[in-house]
Amino acid sequence: MFKIIMTGVFILTAALPVNAEVGPGLGNTDSVASRSQSYAQVCTNDGTGRLSMRNGPGRNFRKVKEIPNGDVVVLTGGKYSQDGYWWWNVSHRGGRGWVRADYVCDDPQ
Repeated sequence: MFKIIMTGVFILTAALPVNAEVGPGLGNTDSVASRSQSYAQVCTNDGTGRLSMRNGPGRNFRKVKEIPNGDVVVLTGGKYSQDGYWWWNVSHRGGRGWVRADYVCDDPQ
């Protein structure tokens, strides 16, 4: 948790670790797991479409499974990938991997 104390023109904040990343909706996402979980629904452009879950945050990572449109996933963390997109680390029916955020409805970011 970060505290911001404003005194005149000075702002004091807690220091982030050097490798920390801050993502929308989750705060510090330098680790894959988050203390809280959110649920979201997969939304593809096709009613019978499927979303690829990958073993890392980016299209260059191996596809580990496909999630049907409308299925619910548990969002456990997230980060921006080198491709410029926000990717969620999710769990779905016993599997765990990464999905691109723009195919997730109810996205809390």
